[in-house]
Order: sequence, then structure tokens, then C-alpha cells
Amino acid sequence: MSVVFFLFFNALCTIGQTLHINMVGVRSASGNIRLAFYNTSQGFDDEKPLFIKTVSKTSLVKNGMKITYTDLKPGIYGIAVLDDENKNEKMDYGLLLPEEGFGFSDYFHTGMRRPKFDQFDFVLMPEGKTVEIKLRYL
Repeated sequence: MSVVFFLFFNALCTIGQTLHINMVGVRSASGNIRLAFYNTSQGFDDEKPLFIKTVSKTSLVKNGMKITYTDLKPGIYGIAVLDDENKNEKMDYGLLLPEEGFGFSDYFHTGMRRPKFDQFDFVLMPEGKTVEIKLRYL
């Protein structure tokens, strides 16, 4: 019986799970949204994401977007978002402060320092997950 359960669970883990992202507070329709997916604190601290997804803002409605991914394996993730308004694939800064919007999965960052990975990480289970990302502009 335990072998059957293991094989069933293993099969579930190899199938892509569904992640729904509700993004709110997008300032404008210019540029792209860049989502950096991290799976460790070290990766976030070193700014080395597991992978990056870039999304056009064509589906922007009333400063919000819904994004769905169905190709993720179960596990721990954290998403850091950049509203890349000029499509240069990096955060632009003025006098020390970001000029573009940013946000994190299920965490609205109000501080001036970078958050810790465990403040915005989440577990993607076989049944899927929905996260909200509220963008902030300084």
C-alpha cells in the first residue's frame, strides 16, 4: 500500500501545479511586469532567481492583472516583482529610491530595506495556490 501511495504522490509532484497571481496597484500600461521566482533565502540575497517570467501589460484592467502559471512543481517559492516601465530589465533609481514599482508575493513591503525571503515565501502544494502582489511606488 505504501508503494502505491508513494508512486501516486510522486506522480502528482511531477505534474505542473497551478499558481494564480492577482496583481494590484500597477501604475501604468507602459512596459512589462518582471516576476523573479526564488526558492531559497540565499538565492534572494544573492539576487539569483530560480527563473524570471516577463509578462506584457496587455491584460491590465483597472490597474490590476491576473496571471496564471500551470508549469510549476510543488515547493517553496517567493516572487519579487518589478514594474519595468521602460523595458530595460532592471530597477531604475533616482536619488537612492526606486523610480519603478515593486512588490512581493502575499507581502506589502513598507520598509526602506529589502525584505527577508521568509516574509514573502509561500508553499505551492499539489492543489495549487493563489497569491496577491500589491505594487508599491516611492
